[in-house]
This record gives sequence, C-alpha cells and structure tokens, in this order.
Amino acid sequence: MKKILAAACAALMLTMTGCSFSQGNYNVMHEYDFTQMELVQLEPPQDGDMIAVFDTSLGEIRVVLYPEYAPNTVAAFTERVNEGYYDGMDVTGIMDSMYFLSGYTRDEDGNYLGRQSDDELVAAECNVNLWPFKGALMTFSEKAGYSDARWFFCNTEKETLTEEAITTLKESAQKRENEVERENLLNMFDKFYEVGGLFGMAGSYTVFGQTYEGIEVIEEICTIPTDENGIPKQEIIINSITISEYAADETKE
Repeated sequence: MKKILAAACAALMLTMTGCSFSQGNYNVMHEYDFTQMELVQLEPPQDGDMIAVFDTSLGEIRVVLYPEYAPNTVAAFTERVNEGYYDGMDVTGIMDSMYFLSGYTRDEDGNYLGRQSDDELVAAECNVNLWPFKGALMTFSEKAGYSDARWFFCNTEKETLTEEAITTLKESAQKRENEVERENLLNMFDKFYEVGGLFGMAGSYTVFGQTYEGIEVIEEICTIPTDENGIPKQEIIINSITISEYAADETKE
C-alpha cells in the first residue's frame, strides 16, 4: 500500500509560479491509523462550527475549518485573516484546472513571498480524517513538512484520478488484513472517484478546511487562462476573508 500511495503522490507532483509543489520524500500517510479514519469533510457543517467566508471578485466561497485536527494551522490562518493580511490579495497561480493558490505578498522587487522569515512557519498537521478532496482548503510552503501564509483550494485532477488509478489503489487496499482498515480505505478511494480531488497531495500538505458553499467559484477560478508560469491572465482578487460561526439558517451578509 505504501508503495502505491507513494507512486500516486509522485504522479501528481506539481509546479507553479516557480514554487515546487513537490514535498520530496515528506509524506506521513505511513503513520496513519486507517482503522480510526472518519471522512469528516463529507459531512455537512454543524451549528457553531468555525467557518471562513472568502469574498472574491468572482463570488463567495464558504469553508468550514477544522481546529480540532489542525489547531496550529487554523490559529495562524485566522490570526492573519483578523489582521486583514489577505484583504485585496490576488490569486497568484492556477494549475491546469487542479487548484488555485493565494496568500503571497511581494517584496520591494516584486518577488512573491510566503513569509518574511522561517519563524512564521507552522509544522504540517496532516490527519487521517482530512484529505485533499475537491473543495479542500490546504496550506503551502516550499519547505517540506511546513506551511506559511500561503493556501490553495483543490479542484480535481481528472487525468490521473481515473477509474483505473482508483482500481489499482483499491486492489492494494484489498490486501490489508484488518477488515476495518480495509473497508475504510476502499470507501475513501470510492469517495475520491465520486467527488474528485488531488489524491497526490495527501499526507504532504495540511488540509484545514472544506468548502460547503461556492464550489462553483473554485471551478470557475480554476479554468481562468494562465501564462506559461501558471499566472492567471485575468486579475482575481480576494476582497476579504471573514471568520465566523456556521448556523444552519445562515444567510449571506
């Protein structure tokens, strides 16, 4: 299973705007206890859950956050949000309809930066309950095992997340002796094929949120034409991000 997972990750190594989206050999899936896996992202948000509302120039994206699974990541993100750090930022890059990336600042020479110093880095908080399904909100840094101010939204990778690829993964899962582990893995692979996502990111980048409203905005942004470096030819602005609490009868502000 570990070799199959590693092969899947290798197949989905990505690059964008000069920043490698490969974390090299960093991947913690071999540490996961799959008998305890619950695919919480596929459950609807509950009253009182922490949410983030992304107001973009192409529409609104609403995301439930997971401080119980990624406490340090969520804390760093919400601190920046509350400081207005992301207000007015542009979408920095888009990769082949698979994801879009933001969270950069620029230095005086115009170079993109994800942090001012390594003191801002947060250790990765990958979790067996959180996966890079379509609509997942994830952190990024080029430093393996860490994240900084950058984040990206997953869309899906149709060319590699094929029925054949999922079948290969499921065949490996069938060899697991533990019945609960086996069934959990089979279910997870089925869900990836059903809802989409970027399986090759799993275990390398922290998932800390899941879109529950506005997936069509992610889809639209991910289809914007780009130059050869993945930089969108159309300006897309993150007007603001607001931290709030989910209410079943919520209405948009």
